[in-house]
Amino acid sequence: MIVVRRFRVARLLAVLVGAAAPVGRAHAQPALQRLLSEASTRNRLPDSLVSYKANVETEIAVLLRREEGTEAVAAIEQVASTLRWTRAGTYDQRVQGYRAQQTGGNVSMLTLFQTGWLNPVLYGNRLRVRPRETSGNGRSLPDSRRRDRADTLPAVHPLATDRDRYYTYSGGDTVVVMRAGDRTIPIAHVRVRPRPDVTGQVVLFDGEMDLDASRGTLVRLRGYFMRTGMTRSPLARSLADAVAYVEYENGERQGTYWLPATQRVELQANVPLFGDGRAVIRIVSRFADMQVNDTVLDAATLAAADSLRARAARRLTYAPTDSLAAFGRWRQTLGALTEGMHADDFEGIAPDRWRASGPPRFDVTAPRGADVMHFNRVEGLYTGLGAKWSLRDAAPGVTVRANGGYAWAEQTMRGRVSVERARGPWTMELRGGRSMDITNDFRVPFDSGNTLGALLGSLDPYDYVSRNFGALGVVRRVGDRRWLLRADAGYADDRYRPSQYVRGPFGGEPFRENRGVAEGGYLRSSSTIEWHPDRAAEFVQPGLGARLYYERGDGTLAYQRAEVRLTGRKPVGPFVFAARGDAGLVTGSRIPPQQLFELGRYQNLPGYADKEFAGSRAAVLRASAIYTTKYLRNPIRVGRTLWLPAIAPGFSAGVQSGWADAPSVAARTAMAGLIPGYRPDPLALWAPVSVTTGRVRASVTAGMRFFGNALFVGMTRKVDQAAPWKGLVGFGQVW
Repeated sequence: MIVVRRFRVARLLAVLVGAAAPVGRAHAQPALQRLLSEASTRNRLPDSLVSYKANVETEIAVLLRREEGTEAVAAIEQVASTLRWTRAGTYDQRVQGYRAQQTGGNVSMLTLFQTGWLNPVLYGNRLRVRPRETSGNGRSLPDSRRRDRADTLPAVHPLATDRDRYYTYSGGDTVVVMRAGDRTIPIAHVRVRPRPDVTGQVVLFDGEMDLDASRGTLVRLRGYFMRTGMTRSPLARSLADAVAYVEYENGERQGTYWLPATQRVELQANVPLFGDGRAVIRIVSRFADMQVNDTVLDAATLAAADSLRARAARRLTYAPTDSLAAFGRWRQTLGALTEGMHADDFEGIAPDRWRASGPPRFDVTAPRGADVMHFNRVEGLYTGLGAKWSLRDAAPGVTVRANGGYAWAEQTMRGRVSVERARGPWTMELRGGRSMDITNDFRVPFDSGNTLGALLGSLDPYDYVSRNFGALGVVRRVGDRRWLLRADAGYADDRYRPSQYVRGPFGGEPFRENRGVAEGGYLRSSSTIEWHPDRAAEFVQPGLGARLYYERGDGTLAYQRAEVRLTGRKPVGPFVFAARGDAGLVTGSRIPPQQLFELGRYQNLPGYADKEFAGSRAAVLRASAIYTTKYLRNPIRVGRTLWLPAIAPGFSAGVQSGWADAPSVAARTAMAGLIPGYRPDPLALWAPVSVTTGRVRASVTAGMRFFGNALFVGMTRKVDQAAPWKGLVGFGQVW
């Protein structure tokens, strides 16, 4: 589909639907009604459409959307299947191939699908949608009853002959002109809403509909299905939001039929009390090699066929194990089907809590889960709460946020307050507060600390600075989240806080002491340029990304800091190649220790000790190659409903190199300041806690991968000097 032009043309719409006179605002509704009537007539299942067979590739992505809109894809599963449909109700979907990549332990998303997940046609007075397998009181149905009930529910089609009993319509005067072959197709966009006076329990559609305005055929449905007569308690509404969006796109077949081309189902869920982020499962299917009317039905079957009835379950079967393992006819690389999609694509039809329009709204919610609870050796257990006041229509784009909490071991209150105004691609933000910031360098995106490691295993490879701050920020988004530009300016005051725990509450090795910082207030300004901010080699979405960052301090702490990052990930057949390069420089007459770059075991050089090296100049380059074998590539079924990821053993090899230097007196003084309580004294003999690398240091990793590359079991060693191999186990991208 190529969109050529978009414009408001009530006059053209009137001509296309047979209006004899120019159509103004007063005549727009009759013109829309005529278009809907024509489309409803054409949406009847064509008598000549008997059946079809198609190959379908489906990509299931599991991801997290952060509160500012950035996404990280944690897992991708790809399924190849064939679908056979007939107008008599036959639905047979057979899985022919499967492969996956993920960054951590998880069940297979095939657990969601005990039956077929595709919608074979959009014709008819009723659509078939997947029901919840529960009884009316919310309890799970017993197996015997579950087998007896249909695996889909009828939803009233927005083009049904009885549509006016259930829906209201608006729009219809925005036309997108697209081209299909040598034909120009004008598309009318219609907003569909359920009527508020519908009684009883019925499944309805809420969303948008695109119609071929010249022929009155349905091209696309985009929205979600809802069941009327179902109420949620005020407590349930306040605790969570969950919605299953659909986007069904048809393609023209044989110049006569509009049949599935691409289908997207997106499950989004949010628990505001524990953060403003959303968990997202994105399911995208693309149909290919469609053979229409590939079979013959006898006259009796054709006479009984009825598109309003589901005459058979959506049968889902799997090819034999050896066939699944041998499948290699993939059309798309992993990640290609969901490329360019985003959770915010459905913002205009989202639940009220997620919308930017409407009456002012107050919610109890924090920006991130770490603002509600976290644990580290300096603060101990931190618990907090947040609130958001969205002014929406009263002051478009204005949002006020506040969150606060208490660090129980440190016995200190911390929190933030912000006021932001979003207008188009621009966002302005005024914020201030008191936070415990992490000083580690070249971190993985979405890294907000290792709470579980510190709490359960005394693993806390971070250092912290207590920072009071106030700043004004401006953000500009360019393109469809292709570029992100940000500038901040304000005041900050850094303070040292010692560790409050010797080891974690559940035992383990003793913690390191929190490293020293230079204390004082200063004017703090920064600017950031990001290209493809959703791309990172540590996650499974393929692609390239880059980040350029500059920060400046003026005052008691005086320094300038610059960083650059390049990252890329590329699947090629059974191989996955990933690489990331970082470089940084900090200068100034009084460089704070907290601004130095530190490298080591948990900081990009796994063959060395934790934060063994430091400097005012640093560079790190990491690359890895992963090969997934053809063995044990089938997901593992446990019981009736649970699927575990395929074991999918593979091999992984990586190299990591790093360099850090301290060429100036200010840099060497800052390195001495990493010792807690350090004071310059020419008579004292200070043993540095970190040293410069002296030369480029390097380590290698090699081992086995399992469960879609989620688990790494192998070894690492230094290669710039004689050293033994050490065991290494990790989840996700272990370089």
